[in-house]
Amino acid sequence: MKQHFLLFTLVLMVPALFAQSKTGKVSGTVKTAESKMAEAVTVLLLKEKDSSIAKTAITGTDGAYEFEHVADGRYFVSISSIGYARAVSGPIEISGAGTTVDVPLIQLTVSPKKLAEVTVSTQKPFIENRIDKTIVNVEASPTNTGLSALEVLEKSPGITIDNNDNINLKGKQGVVILIDGKPAYLSGKDLSNYLRNMPANQLDQVEIMTQPSAKYDASGNSGIINIKTKKNRTNGFNATITTSEIFANYFKNTNNVTFNWRKNKVNLFGNYGYSHWEGFNDIHITQSFRSAAGQPFNRYNDQGTYGRFYGYPMDFKLGADFFASKSTTIGVVINGLFDNREFLTTGVANIYDSLHHLAQYNSSTSDTKDPWSNGGINLNLRQLIGSKGKEFNADADYIVYDTKGRQYSDNYLYDQNNILVPSSTGFINPYLLKGYLPAQINIYSFKADYSQPVGKAGKLEAGIKTSYVSTDNDAQYTAFDKGQNNWITDSTRSNHFIYHENINAAYINFNAQVKKWGIQLGLRAEQTVADGKQSVMNSSFSKNYLQVFPTAYFSFAANDNNTYGLSYGRRIERPSYKDLNPFQYLLDRYTYEEGNPNLQPQFSHNIELSYNYKGQLNIAANYTIITDIINDVVKTIKDGDNYITDQTKDNIATSVNIGLAVSYNRPLTKWWTTNFFIDLYHNDYSGVVNGERVDVGYNAFSGNIGNQFNFGKGWTGELSGFYHSKDLVSSVILAQPMGMFSLGAGKQVMKNKGSVRINIRDPFYLMKFNGTTELAQFTSNTQSRWDNRRFIVTFTYRLGKTLQQQQRKRGGTDDEQRRANSGNGQQ
Repeated sequence: MKQHFLLFTLVLMVPALFAQSKTGKVSGTVKTAESKMAEAVTVLLLKEKDSSIAKTAITGTDGAYEFEHVADGRYFVSISSIGYARAVSGPIEISGAGTTVDVPLIQLTVSPKKLAEVTVSTQKPFIENRIDKTIVNVEASPTNTGLSALEVLEKSPGITIDNNDNINLKGKQGVVILIDGKPAYLSGKDLSNYLRNMPANQLDQVEIMTQPSAKYDASGNSGIINIKTKKNRTNGFNATITTSEIFANYFKNTNNVTFNWRKNKVNLFGNYGYSHWEGFNDIHITQSFRSAAGQPFNRYNDQGTYGRFYGYPMDFKLGADFFASKSTTIGVVINGLFDNREFLTTGVANIYDSLHHLAQYNSSTSDTKDPWSNGGINLNLRQLIGSKGKEFNADADYIVYDTKGRQYSDNYLYDQNNILVPSSTGFINPYLLKGYLPAQINIYSFKADYSQPVGKAGKLEAGIKTSYVSTDNDAQYTAFDKGQNNWITDSTRSNHFIYHENINAAYINFNAQVKKWGIQLGLRAEQTVADGKQSVMNSSFSKNYLQVFPTAYFSFAANDNNTYGLSYGRRIERPSYKDLNPFQYLLDRYTYEEGNPNLQPQFSHNIELSYNYKGQLNIAANYTIITDIINDVVKTIKDGDNYITDQTKDNIATSVNIGLAVSYNRPLTKWWTTNFFIDLYHNDYSGVVNGERVDVGYNAFSGNIGNQFNFGKGWTGELSGFYHSKDLVSSVILAQPMGMFSLGAGKQVMKNKGSVRINIRDPFYLMKFNGTTELAQFTSNTQSRWDNRRFIVTFTYRLGKTLQQQQRKRGGTDDEQRRANSGNGQQ
């Protein structure tokens, strides 16, 4: 255990504490001359005695700013922005414990030197390090243009995407994805497909939280990633049009329109996107089989599969906010996504005997047509109660996912002389399979949250949530019977799986600032009631359990520059709906994957110790224990002389993760800003896989680096990249190192209303996957590559006259949508 606690000791080896006391908080709001919320404006807190800078902040999309842990003294606020005259507040005094100052609204005025229309071009930093989260400002990186939301996550600090499209954070699986604060209700490959169909030009920010409060659903072992989409709150009409041309092995194109119209008490907003997405996935698998450990291998497979995919995703969002009064806001949002996608594969699996002589080979072709649609409606209410900061929020959601997938798989088994192997008892040759795979997921959710101030520097939050999910998956497989010369039902694969789940939750959360100390305590309780039925297999199950999830967060602000944090949280990771579904997805007749209806949830305990310096340097050490971990399991089944490989999920192990993460972001010069992230971690797995005891541990690290350049006259540039060392992506798959880098440049055009950006992604084709598995009866090596090397040209044009730059915000329900999963993982 000494090595486990060593990393926690390292995080304390930072500059010594200063004696200066921090006791107060200063906050306020900034508007433009037209009473629009002034976003991304720099606000300075200056000392009255010499006008030196005490703190710096940047306004959010609501024009608000906040300075915390302000030392005793007298100050004033200074605001300046291109095209506006400098604005200064009145004197501010901080004295005594818990002093809170609300600065009166500051409204900017047009600079006398520039009364003509101007455009503010305040540049946000690409990475913002805060004590409780990391913020990625997507548009600050030129190399994000022309990418998907999934690829933006892939290059974000601490996030990795494994070969099965699982999103990992700091070396741990089990991440909750929120879109504008609401759950995506997807997981696994459906989640990756959804994010792959979301262009980066729809995004504003990515918030990465490794230790969320009790206000959030307890789902997600490693934390929450909140993707904020663009939203404009300025008066009048504003719109942004973006198109990207992507040149790779196969041409791709993304298009998006975002608009906002606001007048008086009504705000309308929305977006529409259409893309043409085409690419490939080239997989090479070698396998060795034997009857038991210590026995010689008696069968070898060498399998190559080339897949082509086509997708034409179209998505939309339409919303309205009605400001009934200064205290009441009512909103509605309707959104949808449609994709008529198709995945074609061809492959050959060479089968060798114990002497490595070719015995047989299987030739396969597969065509999966998977039209996929998603629609949802959200009704929301925000009610301010009185004038003392009390607030009530409510959300009601209905979401539906629907697919009418069809799969066609043809397999022909030949001997070494290219002669079709005669059919015998136990197997069919040729093996011709058709599948009709309709599936639907319906999600209903309601939640309500209440908050109110407590004392001068405290806040109490409480809320409830209930959700109901119904999934219906009807896998109807037929196989061709040569003797009957007819298609007959394949009862070994056909199955009708129906699943219902109800989750009821309640939470309470309290936070306060006491002199130098910040404290937040929370408790969340979640009851899960679920039942599933396999009608063809005539089996069923039911679950009913109640779990509590405490959270605690403490911070100590030594002075203006140094802040320490300590946090604890217990979390749950429920199986995705697809992982519960016993439906089989075939790569060929000898390789497939299927769900496991007997999966149980996994639980984790997370402890994190952190240090933050000036918001630029953040060091965090974490210790996580996960029980009943849901992991990939590879099973082998004897089929005559050959073996079938079945990949599924099971609760197989306990996992321990310990890590040390360092992130740093700061301007080196007026034109050059750099940021980097390094995560060192150790994963231990202990459990049983296929009756075989597994005790493995591995040290690994990952890193991201980005350099943003502002050359003036509208020119920007970037050089960025990431690297992941050799690592256990599960208890049985050891992945080789992989990484890549990208180059980007941009130029403002058309009087700053338009911009052109060029992005060269992975120019040397470095990004590939190579993983090995070694078990008692089975060893395997998998290599894959995809259409990752790209040259991207993006053009953006902004409509609407405003003194403020077009605002972009990337951005209920909770983790149910995240777990909706039925995709096939095309890349």
